[in-house]
Amino acid sequence: MQQLRIFSAAIFVFISFAVAGQTKEAQMNSADWLKMISANAAGKPAHSGYALYFSPVGDINVPYLVYVPKSYDPAKPTSVVVFLHGAILARESFQYKDPAIADEPIFSIADTFNTLVIFPFSKSGFAWPGQQAACENIITIIGQVEEHYNVDKKRVYIGGISMGGIATFWFIDNKPNVFAGFYTFSALPRSADFIHITKAKPLYSMNAKDDQTFSYNEVHTLYEQHKKEAPGWDFQTVESGGHRFIYANGGTRYVKSLLGNLLKPAKN
Repeated sequence: MQQLRIFSAAIFVFISFAVAGQTKEAQMNSADWLKMISANAAGKPAHSGYALYFSPVGDINVPYLVYVPKSYDPAKPTSVVVFLHGAILARESFQYKDPAIADEPIFSIADTFNTLVIFPFSKSGFAWPGQQAACENIITIIGQVEEHYNVDKKRVYIGGISMGGIATFWFIDNKPNVFAGFYTFSALPRSADFIHITKAKPLYSMNAKDDQTFSYNEVHTLYEQHKKEAPGWDFQTVESGGHRFIYANGGTRYVKSLLGNLLKPAKN
């Protein structure tokens, strides 16, 4: 029942996301999109924009995108933001061939904060947080990105929306030392180790009061219960917009606002 609630809400996210596609990349056909992101991954030095890579896990090649900001300087260590998507993209096959993915709001932060954005894909049977192998592979992916780009290992952050937000708590519980901080949108906290949320490794979360998938009151109650043991948890509220508020018109402002707490603005 809980999975059905997440999936139903994610359908609305996908519809809004597809309609809102306005970037030139999102308007490409699939063949041109794949050609571009594959070429960007092969380019040296790294080109700005989207680059496609794969991480082998058993007999599965897990795709992920890296968005390189225009101001990226290979000579300087650069922060990294990992974004874990919601349930709608966890279908029978990985959805990396769809150019509409370029309109995911998380990519809007890359040029604003001069940060690399990692966008891993999951699918049914290989999705976070249910399959540990999918979660463990995120650590492998980060290691691969460090081989291709000049990553500031002291400024690696992870978060996500809905299902991806729930998975963020797995990393808080199990891999807290890998990351400098965490963030979630529209997520229901599930953690046994809230003590890992410290001022040194904060969590910034954002939920809408009219979220029909995860009750705002339920999430806020959990925050009130655990805020003393999690001094680094900053709980933020959106008045309206529902479960998919970051995909609504102007929703990128919420993404930039929340991530701005973790990332310093790029220097001109």
